[in-house]
Amino acid sequence: MIEKEIENILKEFAAVEYVVSDSNAFFAKFEIMRLNQDMMNHIQSKLAPLGYKAVISNLSTKTENGSHADIVILKIFSANNGYHDSVRPYQFLPETKSRWTWLNHPSVNLVLFVFTFIVVFITGAATIINREITDEWSWITGFQFSFALLGILSAHEFGHYFAAKYHKLNVTLPYFLPGILIPPYLFTGFGGTTLMPGTFGAFIRIKSPILNKKQLMDVGVAGPIAGFVVCLIVLIYGFTTVPDRSYAYQFYDPQSIYTGEPFWHFGNSLLFSFLGNTLAGNRMPEMYDIIHYPFIFAGWFGLLVTALNLLPIGQLDGGHITYSLLGKRQKYVGYFAFVAILVMGLLNNNNNWLIWAILILVLIKIKHPPVMNDHEGLDRTRQIIGIVSIIIFILCFIPDPIYLKGYTR
Repeated sequence: MIEKEIENILKEFAAVEYVVSDSNAFFAKFEIMRLNQDMMNHIQSKLAPLGYKAVISNLSTKTENGSHADIVILKIFSANNGYHDSVRPYQFLPETKSRWTWLNHPSVNLVLFVFTFIVVFITGAATIINREITDEWSWITGFQFSFALLGILSAHEFGHYFAAKYHKLNVTLPYFLPGILIPPYLFTGFGGTTLMPGTFGAFIRIKSPILNKKQLMDVGVAGPIAGFVVCLIVLIYGFTTVPDRSYAYQFYDPQSIYTGEPFWHFGNSLLFSFLGNTLAGNRMPEMYDIIHYPFIFAGWFGLLVTALNLLPIGQLDGGHITYSLLGKRQKYVGYFAFVAILVMGLLNNNNNWLIWAILILVLIKIKHPPVMNDHEGLDRTRQIIGIVSIIIFILCFIPDPIYLKGYTR
């Protein structure tokens, strides 16, 4: 029956109260978080293959416990009959063309990727082996590091991208963010360098509304899992081919470690430690030396990015996943995670976590916004995938990612 087909279409993103037939039309009443032009366009595109169109017959808003929702009654009729504007009392204002529209052009994505590749390549060819930009580059380590790191980041972002495309969402190509390149200072002898790892990551923009928790889970979890798989490949290769520990001594005097002066260390995670000890054995580099091994350092950074993205907070991937699993109860997990971040920053005297906490408050937020249909849950398969992502987070998480420590004999 056509009523059932219409109901199934609307149930993707709304809580449907009824679909009834009346003469030559159908009337559907449903509740949705917010009805906008994008949503109406989506409804029309779903009804078109059935030969139907929809107009808004009635639109009202209800407020309950501080939450707002639109109560909508649609009139749905055969597209062959046509309709007059007089029966469409509600219309949305057309979107104003933004001055930032040029950012949607694929050339912007390409230019950003090229700049990011250049900075990451220089980081691998010079910075991670203690050379300056004006020194002779190691082209091999440059390509190894850039392909490994950007391969992980690309897999992550295109995981999101293809999941969004699968659900027919309006999504941009990834925007890669180049890191900081410090040019040589004339007459000072400083040859220039980059700030590791040479990139601030990447992101995509989803411009369509997320209709339900299934879409939210698929889009949210696809990125971390895709990036995690590539990261595993990079680390397995890096640890199985790692040379002896003395390889790193060509980049510094090992006796300089024992001066008592603190220097940078990289924190460990459960998975990184397991892979290193299992695959590399006594060749496993010290955590302050992993920077000199392009595949291992790229893999370490990939695990860090995966863990940070899987934090169950706001608009992070972990926030999407947690909201899909728990709905509005995500906020309690988010607040707990935020407090844990503050505690780690204060106990470890680590500014990295405190800066991350500020970014969460200002940009990411703690609570996840609702999806259009907040009533429909997840199937068993997606619930299992969500639990798998939590396990990945635990394996990848680094309590103290970067810290200073000194040694004396």
